[in-house]
Amino acid sequence: MASPATTQTVRPLDTLRFDTSGPPQITDVVTDHLRLLGARADRPAPTDAPAAGTTLAGGGFAPALATAAWADPASGLADEATVQAATGIMAVHGRRDGTPRGLAVDYAATATAVLTVQGLLANLVGQARGGAAAHVATSADRAGLLAVSQYLAAAGADEGEAAETGAGGPPFTSADGVLFELETLDAGAWAAFWQALEAPREALRTGWRPFQFRYATACAPIPAALHTTARSHGWDRIRAAAAASGAEVCALRTLADRAAEHDGAAPWFLTPTAGGAPAAAGAGRP
Repeated sequence: MASPATTQTVRPLDTLRFDTSGPPQITDVVTDHLRLLGARADRPAPTDAPAAGTTLAGGGFAPALATAAWADPASGLADEATVQAATGIMAVHGRRDGTPRGLAVDYAATATAVLTVQGLLANLVGQARGGAAAHVATSADRAGLLAVSQYLAAAGADEGEAAETGAGGPPFTSADGVLFELETLDAGAWAAFWQALEAPREALRTGWRPFQFRYATACAPIPAALHTTARSHGWDRIRAAAAASGAEVCALRTLADRAAEHDGAAPWFLTPTAGGAPAAAGAGRP
């Protein structure tokens, strides 16, 4: 019979406790992640503070402190919508439609919360290696700029984009109303897929480059003929064409459908390694 010590799941923050306060869009994610890592909350999180403050302590560590705000109060950025607008998230997300468009989820707030937890964990790692406790500060405006940094860099580069930019792109729609994405990194698979659906050759030829670089440009102005081709075939035929060509197709689902799949489990896997007690402050390793 296995001993309880070998069957019990040990999480890395099992001996730590935390307090957090601030905007629920940020603190809810911070709380969820810390709890999934094993930490326990000392009290319910107040939601009336403009900035999210989190203190993580216990297990022989000095208290680790992190604060997260929407932005500098003087900036006027005070919620998800204003942060998305000011940082360019709406501009990038709207490239497909040719006009700025907000993401209908708490994207900037979630990114801020993830960075906050990463900062707290880095704080603990630093202490375990002999460093002193530190104060971590994050903000949603900076998280938003980080999220669109590759597009900001491309916009400021001397050379142009790798492919044409403009309104348009996936998802496609089948004859029976299924919205779907197409995925392939192989030009041959792309061509074989569209040929199996009898798309015009010129359309599949000119559509490949904007499709190939759609992640870099946040848009894909592919020929309308490809959308017309997709709408002329049922989902089963489209799936068969993908299977035969080596491409991948994926039916899109609503946010409600995706949220219903969440079972409360952690979105990561942890593998225990050899460890020990935190090192004394000042006894740092190289």
